[in-house]
Amino acid sequence: MIVIIDSGVLGILANPNKSKEVSNAQEWLYSLLLKGIYVCSSEICDFEVRRSLILESHKKPNLNSIQNLDKLREIIDFLPITSELLRTASNFWASARIQGIPTADNKSLDIDIIICSHWQELQKEFPGRYIVIATTNVKHLSRFAEAQTWRNIRL
Repeated sequence: MIVIIDSGVLGILANPNKSKEVSNAQEWLYSLLLKGIYVCSSEICDFEVRRSLILESHKKPNLNSIQNLDKLREIIDFLPITSELLRTASNFWASARIQGIPTADNKSLDIDIIICSHWQELQKEFPGRYIVIATTNVKHLSRFAEAQTWRNIRL
């Protein structure tokens, strides 16, 4: 099994507040890792979460969330953005619009499509393995990839 964490889940995991949701997400992540499940995210997710945290830190100085994101980079892999990945994402992006089911505004970078492209690349690299995107937004991602709410991903 391979679990790809999207930006929404990454943001929860980096949150410095010890809310029930944050604690549950952290326990979920560590339980997957203890079971030997490969957990990763995308560099584009780091970008999306980090830029929001930096902006937020100017309003309310609290660098703990950025430090938490940096610590996550020590325990999970972040998949690189490559030319091949972006070509796949371009095809997904155009396909969504042709079908009339875009996942973001036409001027948006459409990070969901890039995450789905990571999923597709991993499918090719590891045929037969169950690969799922852990998300807070199943609707957009499930159009092009296996996606589930992070709470529903269990062994």
